[in-house]
Amino acid sequence: MTLSQLRTFIAVAEHGSVRAAAESLRISQPSVSGSLAALSEEVGVPLTEREGRGLKLSPAGEAFLPHAREALGLLDQGTRLARTAADATSATVRIAAVYTAAESLLPPLLRRFREEHPEIPIQLEIGNREEVLGRLAGREADIAVGGRAPDDGYEALAIGPNPHVVVASPEHPLAGRSGVPLADLAGETWLVREEASGTRRLVDEYLSSAEIDPPITTIGSNGAIAAAAMVGLGVGLVPLVSVQQQIDAGQVVRLDVVPAPPTREWYAILPARRPSPAARTLAEFLSRP
Repeated sequence: MTLSQLRTFIAVAEHGSVRAAAESLRISQPSVSGSLAALSEEVGVPLTEREGRGLKLSPAGEAFLPHAREALGLLDQGTRLARTAADATSATVRIAAVYTAAESLLPPLLRRFREEHPEIPIQLEIGNREEVLGRLAGREADIAVGGRAPDDGYEALAIGPNPHVVVASPEHPLAGRSGVPLADLAGETWLVREEASGTRRLVDEYLSSAEIDPPITTIGSNGAIAAAAMVGLGVGLVPLVSVQQQIDAGQVVRLDVVPAPPTREWYAILPARRPSPAARTLAEFLSRP
């Protein structure tokens, strides 16, 4: 089993055809087909199967894919650590953070981290929860920052509370009213994140707890939800840290809803196996009281 075979297999999984995988890797189509055949023979079962004119992963291939990605990611991490041992300036820690953490939580924390550890360069990438955990699982990131980690394969260090609030336009008829039952908002349009977002999952659970199914409008960021709520397009449940400035400025109001939205935690998430030393240093810094 070779690195070339693993890279080829992953390229076919991502592109769905031998031709597209060959173009992405800049090798010939026969080379792609040969690598797939050799890898399937090594594993002992077919990893791909035909789908029309293209290829898709077989059930065995689907099971093998995350391990292939992790193997390549671990080797990449090992390469970077080896180079770091020779050159301390190359110890970059790659962070994958959910949008709200990257925009509101991390900037002041990373500034303080840089003051304490100027020797550790930082690379920050942003995505929704699914994208962030995918990068960490594939070892394309050294540390993730977001909500609760999956149960297996990760180590999560709590950073602090992440309270959520329901916001609306200052002209909303329920603005300033105390103890608004959540059921009273069943007829409102709810402004929500995409389904892969952790905030969207919280909203779905919150509305289900009151057994209401209001109309929804999907919007791609918490900042855009606040902007839409500001002009009366609906109400939104968002992390408090993402809208505190707008609330303080009177641009949106925080509705006093009963039951109150749940408070979640921010976490620094590491792979359970062999996290990089730089990522461990950052995670422990972020989780300090």
